[in-house]
Amino acid sequence: MNPYAKWFGRVVWLGIIVNMFFVVPLCFFPETLLSWLHMQIPVPIIWVRAAGVLLLEISILYIPGAQDPYRYKATAWMSIFVTRGGGFSFFFIGVFFFGQELGFLSIAVVDFFFGLVEGILLYLAMREQPNLSETAEGFS
Repeated sequence: MNPYAKWFGRVVWLGIIVNMFFVVPLCFFPETLLSWLHMQIPVPIIWVRAAGVLLLEISILYIPGAQDPYRYKATAWMSIFVTRGGGFSFFFIGVFFFGQELGFLSIAVVDFFFGLVEGILLYLAMREQPNLSETAEGFS
């Protein structure tokens, strides 16, 4: 695997770890996290916990693309555009166009940063991807 693909995987794994800094408090200490972010605590609180579980599930879906972006191209690209891009857009628009609390920008910033870095690395990795025909010739 070329160095860009390796770094893409490393950055995705780092993003998963950063997501866990949201997942754990969302699931187990939602009031504390929301207070720290100066956000209202909704009733019932289960919706906040549900968001934490969904973030955990999304993070798990990043793993195949992180391990082998050539084999799991669709998963690797979707982890950037659908999840990171979608998360950034959703929370950015929510704060700046629909008056949601500024605490939601923390999610937008994390998704923007990881989406940008991962996107650049994955683009560079795919540009230098070996052709299947070239690798097959070496085995004939």
